[in-house]
Amino acid sequence: MSPRIAVELRHLFGPALVEDAARTDPASLDLTAALMEAVHDAADTLLSQRGDVSAQRGIVAQLPGAVRLVLCMWLMDTGLAAKLIRAAYVAA
Repeated sequence: MSPRIAVELRHLFGPALVEDAARTDPASLDLTAALMEAVHDAADTLLSQRGDVSAQRGIVAQLPGAVRLVLCMWLMDTGLAAKLIRAAYVAA
């Protein structure tokens, strides 16, 4: 993750959540198809508010904790997204 992305994620999610996301082992998550769909929808909503950090922070603040955590992990490592989605659908 680039330093610029790290700063943006801390600003969007808060330093504590970013630290939690960095320490969380994806294998420890209770991934479901519904959770991954919620994360995907949240990512789409954030993209629709590109350039409006205040709106994006409001969106993140309203997300359930699990969605917020997985979304942060996804944005930290976009390659992880495909693995999380596959794991959620294999578990279903």
